[in-house]
Amino acid sequence: MFKRHMIQKSFIAITMIAMSAFFLGLTVSPKVSKAETMKIAYLSPSFDISDAWERVFWAIQGRLDELGVDYEIQSLAVSSHVDHAGQLAQVESVIAKGVDYVFLGPTEYEACIPALRKLKKAGIPTIVFNYLDPHEDEQARAMTYVAFSHLLGGKISGSWASMHLGGKGKIAILQGAPGVASDRRMEGFLNVVEQYPDIEVIIGPHTDFDRSKAYEAAQNLLAAHDDLDLIYGVSTTIGLGAGQAVRQIGKSDQIATMGFGGTGDEIIAMKEGWLTASVLRPIDDSAVGVADAFVAHSKGETPPQSWSGPFKMIDKWSDAEDIVEYANRYSKPKMGR
Repeated sequence: MFKRHMIQKSFIAITMIAMSAFFLGLTVSPKVSKAETMKIAYLSPSFDISDAWERVFWAIQGRLDELGVDYEIQSLAVSSHVDHAGQLAQVESVIAKGVDYVFLGPTEYEACIPALRKLKKAGIPTIVFNYLDPHEDEQARAMTYVAFSHLLGGKISGSWASMHLGGKGKIAILQGAPGVASDRRMEGFLNVVEQYPDIEVIIGPHTDFDRSKAYEAAQNLLAAHDDLDLIYGVSTTIGLGAGQAVRQIGKSDQIATMGFGGTGDEIIAMKEGWLTASVLRPIDDSAVGVADAFVAHSKGETPPQSWSGPFKMIDKWSDAEDIVEYANRYSKPKMGR
């Protein structure tokens, strides 16, 4: 029978990092009561990127339900991960409407600064999701930053790739959109694989975290380099796009493909044999960190400035059912999958 504390200990042992002292997300607090309805705006950079954004949306609600909070949550998403102007317009509409809290999944870390300044000026406490480093500009600094370290996830991915190849081979990397998330996921990966002189690395193009663009980019890489051993995509969509391209030429057993996130779509692809590996984030943990920060602030407490969660590397040979069950413990009941 799956035991939650055993999985948590396993995550911590694998990532070998110290969690922040506040690590609110893994403790069940007493139920709280609030006389007024907590109004939350949930802004994401498109649900099409991966199911992680949808899971966080539902898991926040699952945690608030558990704590007995009366809330209303509005979801807004831009058309693509690079629609920075569209997200700013959504933030302006949220401010005009009036809410108590904002969850902001930026299209890009630096691109969200104008939106954060507007939210700060309006006095709306905001959580920035998917980024850990508080902005240097105090006028653009959010209440809390919640994320899984992109750099660490990249390092864990690089370690898996290096071991899978036995320290030699040819790797191609497909990037996301220019910015912190893509850059650090690639940087962490390179920090590890570049320690192996017999591993050659080809840096592929940016794909805007778009699955179709990743598929086309992978096709071009495969045509130009018929000796590739592995393609690392720095997101769910990129890994799946690369996996599709390799499957199309019938080489899923010869050329490994990697994603980032360990989402439901990636796990299905691994079970079907056309995606090889991905670093999994127990995504509902981060939603708990978000919900608990909102609740702490509503009670007059000071929420943590940053929340960071652990990872678990999985591949198509993993028995990951218990890990996934824990990772999606709030979102799965809400989503039914």
